[in-house]
Amino acid sequence: KQWYQRRVRGEMECQQFEVMRASCNQTLQMLHNQILKVLSDIMGLLETIKRLIQTAYECVAKEIDDWKDNQRYCMISGRTPAPLDGIERNASTLIDILTSCGGYYIRLEDQVSDRIEFKNRLSAWYNEHTSIIDAIITRCFILDQQPPQVMKKDTRFSASVRIIAGERWGLALKQPTIKVCLINSDQAQNVLYGHNKSHEIPQIHRCGEVSNGEKVMEYSSMTKAVYLHFKNLVLRKLNRTTDRRACELVTEEKFAVYFKCTVNMPYKDSYQMGDVVKTLHAISLPVTVIVHGSQSPAAEATIFWDNCFAPRNREAFQHPGPHPWGELKERINDLFHKLTERPLKPEALAYLGSKVLNIDDTTDIDNRLVTWQAFAKDTLKKPSERSFTFWDWLYSCIDLIKKHFLHMWRDDLILGFISKTRTEQLLKAPTTQPNNFLLRFSDSTQGMISISYITIDNQIKNLIYTAKDLQKHGLAERILDPPVYKYLYPNIAKETKFQKYYKPVKEEVPGYERDLIRAHVQLDLYETSPNRSAPTTPQHYNIANNEFNESFLMETMEYDMGCSLMPFDQRAEAHSANVGSRRARTTVSRKRFPNPDEGALH
Repeated sequence: KQWYQRRVRGEMECQQFEVMRASCNQTLQMLHNQILKVLSDIMGLLETIKRLIQTAYECVAKEIDDWKDNQRYCMISGRTPAPLDGIERNASTLIDILTSCGGYYIRLEDQVSDRIEFKNRLSAWYNEHTSIIDAIITRCFILDQQPPQVMKKDTRFSASVRIIAGERWGLALKQPTIKVCLINSDQAQNVLYGHNKSHEIPQIHRCGEVSNGEKVMEYSSMTKAVYLHFKNLVLRKLNRTTDRRACELVTEEKFAVYFKCTVNMPYKDSYQMGDVVKTLHAISLPVTVIVHGSQSPAAEATIFWDNCFAPRNREAFQHPGPHPWGELKERINDLFHKLTERPLKPEALAYLGSKVLNIDDTTDIDNRLVTWQAFAKDTLKKPSERSFTFWDWLYSCIDLIKKHFLHMWRDDLILGFISKTRTEQLLKAPTTQPNNFLLRFSDSTQGMISISYITIDNQIKNLIYTAKDLQKHGLAERILDPPVYKYLYPNIAKETKFQKYYKPVKEEVPGYERDLIRAHVQLDLYETSPNRSAPTTPQHYNIANNEFNESFLMETMEYDMGCSLMPFDQRAEAHSANVGSRRARTTVSRKRFPNPDEGALH
């Protein structure tokens, strides 16, 4: 009986144990399911964090790329690029998030070590996370000041590099060393797109050696910036491409200034034990290298076209293709605003468009494509065949403005870019008085400015001046001295506009006598035709009273041609045709006159 009671009790205990075991198994399974759900939620949360971080990275990367594009356009317009404060702030916030999220990996790695599925998912998340970190630190190494894009050998230049959010990477205490050299487009392609994983340019393959090109970066405690400003970089050696067929002109061969540094990034508090060595590189905008000033216009054309139309993520320095005139004219306008301090008017831009496109009808001209060949390679065709390109002519006009009448151009006294036909229409308008004149650039010759005016008998006369002419006598003097120019179109008295630019003759210095020049001009005519006779009465002009002017000199020296004011090309033809019919002998004697009135030109 006792044994039976113990057996019954034992069976009851076994039943209770089975119930408890089933309950425990059910609880464990529930906990296991809850753990799996938590881990799944954590991985889902990490995926969400990854997507948010990827979006944030794309925003910061776009801000940096937009800033670089703006910097390239500013090289044309001369404006200052936008400050980097906003990008620095956003990049710093992103790096803080990346660093804090990296700590999740260490804590989760042990929790999922025996769960292959979650371990693989965590490893994939980690790899993508580190790739974002590598990408953002690479983008944060930028040139905040570009070197000159037309670079002359053995001439000093400057540049500046910066690591955005460098303090967040621990570089405030471990400033890296920057090395600089010159590379060609093929080497830039290898560095930019991963063909050269080490980013190291062998010494023997470098295109140019840059002296003073190795320095340690600096840290500013005030601005929290890690930067380095190179002030005395000098290109000493240059090795151009061996394949001369790859580049027609040396001014079209593109190089880049290459900046490289190695940084030790401390990740101890995040997800990696020990420092991580990272190689950073930055490549400047394309540069051309010249050895003589005469190469500058062609080199400027190459750089201007590249800055205007270079697309993002192109193959390194690939030459941009055709683009609409509407885009090109905006860049030309920016260039004029930078170099001459005055933008161009719509009429001037339309005239330039018709010139580069070789057309007369300017209807829908903004949508017409302009090629590099038409811009800087082919000679101009209108109004007749020329020996220079559109860019050569435009560059010579800019150079003439900068050197000889920048202030007059800035005050809008020079029309400049206007056709000869349109000039005649304006000067012959019914409301235009005789002796009105306007200033425009010569179509037929580079670097010349023309004064076109209308005479009393309604004839249009043109007189052109070269840069050499304007060095002797300024444009204001050549306008104010001759009485034939009275009104600046439209009907504005010339004195009201040009008097402030006039440079009068310097007064005598007390205690010194004035040194004057007396010129004796004697003309001997040979083979004089019956209807052409020499003057019989000598004419006297007083220098002190400003009676000696260019009009008199032309009448005296060229009265044999029957015209006192001829265009430059007509005078040249007439001179060559009449060189055998006359001979001029000019003697100049210097004499000191106590009285200025005694010095006269006969």
